[in-house]
Amino acid sequence: MFLVSFEIMKSLGGIQLTLSEIEILFYIKEGLTSTQIAKLRNCSVRTVEKHRSNIILKLKIPSSQNALLIWILKHPNLFNT
Repeated sequence: MFLVSFEIMKSLGGIQLTLSEIEILFYIKEGLTSTQIAKLRNCSVRTVEKHRSNIILKLKIPSSQNALLIWILKHPNLFNT
C-alpha cells in the first residue's frame, strides 16, 4: 500500500511509529480527514484521533489543528509512493 523511508525516520532521531501510525500519516498526506480515515480503517474517529495525538507526541510537534500536515509537508520524501 505504501512505503515509508526508514532512512528519513532514522535521520529524525530513530522515531518509532507503529504501523497504524504510519498508515494514519499516509492518509493525512493524501488529504483525508479523521472521519474518512476511520471509515477506510473500519475504526472509530476517536481511534484515529488517538493515533494522531500519539504521532504528535512522538514527533514532538507543537500541537495545532494542522500540525501533522505541516510536518508532512516539511518532509516530502517520507513516503515513497
